[in-house]
Amino acid sequence: MKIFDKKIIRFAKINSTQDYAKKIADKSPSGTIVVAERQTNGRGQFERDWSSSKGGLYFSIILKPRISPDKIPELTLKMAAAIIDALKIEKPKIFIKLPNDIMVSPKSEVRSPKKIAGILTESSITGNKIDWVVVGVGVNINNKIPKELKKIAVSLKEITKKNWNVKKIFKEIIKKFVSTNRIDFSGKF
Repeated sequence: MKIFDKKIIRFAKINSTQDYAKKIADKSPSGTIVVAERQTNGRGQFERDWSSSKGGLYFSIILKPRISPDKIPELTLKMAAAIIDALKIEKPKIFIKLPNDIMVSPKSEVRSPKKIAGILTESSITGNKIDWVVVGVGVNINNKIPKELKKIAVSLKEITKKNWNVKKIFKEIIKKFVSTNRIDFSGKF
């Protein structure tokens, strides 16, 4: 499958889209996306576990930008903006918790925001040149949040009380990431 002429590698189940993308990054073209229906060892910042059951969206995109390494955090923010735009949540409030979380304040818990998505950005740099950047994304869409995470995480389904088309949201996030931020996968920004 391709979106915007970019190669998409799909898995029903994988250890981690991020780990797989990092393994193939050197030999893959910029814009290659690894996506899975579920992960057995999803992770976030500081190697924290990311619950990745079926019904969520889990993907990692390989980029080879021609920017200085100090600009890499901007890619995380650009992806966060794309996720927020794609989810189209107006109420309750949705926002970026720096550096890499997307939070929602469910109506009944306005003062207790919960994580709906997370971004993990990792890179390989040689000297002052970026070899590759892998931007990993996990979005809680229709997946069931484990009991032990209910106080800190929420799914789109829980908020809206309806099922969502995960593939459609995936395409919308990629579309927003590419167009809104004028990202050219050849490496130009």
